[in-house]
Amino acid sequence: MAKRVTITDVARETGVSIKTVSNVLNNTGSMRPETRQRVQDAIERLGYRVNVSARAMKTGGTKLIGLAITDFCQPFMPYLADSIVAAARSRGYAVITDTYNSAGGLAQAIPETKKLAADGWIFFMGSPITDRTILHQPYPLVIVGDYDTQGLADWVTMPNVEAVRTAVGALLDSGCRRIALIGGTAENACPDADRESRPETTSTMRTRGYVLAHEERGLQVDWRLVRNADWVQSGGRDAVAGLLDDPDAPRPDAVMCLNDALAIGVIHELQRRGVRVPQDMQVIGFDNVPDAEYCMPGLTTIDPHVDDYARHAVDMLIARIEGRRIRSARM
Repeated sequence: MAKRVTITDVARETGVSIKTVSNVLNNTGSMRPETRQRVQDAIERLGYRVNVSARAMKTGGTKLIGLAITDFCQPFMPYLADSIVAAARSRGYAVITDTYNSAGGLAQAIPETKKLAADGWIFFMGSPITDRTILHQPYPLVIVGDYDTQGLADWVTMPNVEAVRTAVGALLDSGCRRIALIGGTAENACPDADRESRPETTSTMRTRGYVLAHEERGLQVDWRLVRNADWVQSGGRDAVAGLLDDPDAPRPDAVMCLNDALAIGVIHELQRRGVRVPQDMQVIGFDNVPDAEYCMPGLTTIDPHVDDYARHAVDMLIARIEGRRIRSARM
C-alpha cells in the first residue's frame, strides 16, 4: 500500500511552513498569490487528501456540510446544489451530497446522514413535513424549501406568492387577458380559512399569486386555463398540448409556468405547432436556471436569486455549527 501523503510532505515539497499549507487548505491566511498557487499545485501533484477523521479529532469538526436533496430530474436541483457548493466553498467548507427519491421523501436520506462525517446538514424539503421527528437530529440542521418548519428548524424559502403575483400582474397590465397557468390546479386556490388545515405546497403558493393578480384587477380566473402537470419538461409539453387541443378552453395569449422545466417543455410544444413565442403567445417560467439562457427563444423567467438563497442557508448552518444563530430567512 502506498504511503499516505501528509501535510508535512506538501510543506517540504514547496518549502513553506505547515501552517501555510493549512491556510491554503482552509482558504485562510494572507500570502502572495504565487505562494498559494505553488502549494495548490503541490497538493494536486502529490495527491494529498484531507484526513477527515484526523481533522475531526483535532478541531472537533470536519469542515464538511451535508446536503440532502431530491434526484436531479429537473434543472432546479443541480442549480441549487451548485449554488450551495459555491457558498460553502467561500466559507472554507466542502459539501457532501446524498439524494433521495421525491416519491419516498426525505426520510429515506436520514439514516445515511448519520453515517457521513458532516458538521451539519442542509435538507431540501420537497413536500410538506408530515413526520416532525425529521427535524430533530443530532447535528445542526437548516431546511430549504417552501414548507414551514413551525420554528422547529432554521428555514430558508422563496417569495412564491409575491413573485407570481408580480409576473402575472405585469402580463395583465400589458393587455393579456387569457393567461394559462401550467403546474397548478383549481384545488390549490383554497381560501384563507382552509390553509390551516391543508399545508401549503409550492404549487399552492404560486397558484395563489396567480389568483391574487387577477383579483386585484377585478378579473376572474378562467379555471379552464389552469392545468396540473409534473414539474418536468414533458409535463409542460403535455399540459399545453392538452390545453390547445381542448375545444372548451380559450386559446391563451400568455402562459405562466410554475418552474422553468415546465416552461421549456411548453416552448418546445408551441414551436412544434408553429406558435411563435413571444409574438403569438408569451411564456414565463420560474427559477432562472442556467438552461433558460439556451432556450430558443430565450426564456423569460422569474429570478429568485438562488445564489442568495443558497448563501443564506449555508450561513445559517455554519452559524449553528459555530454555536451562533441566524433568523430564518424568506428570500
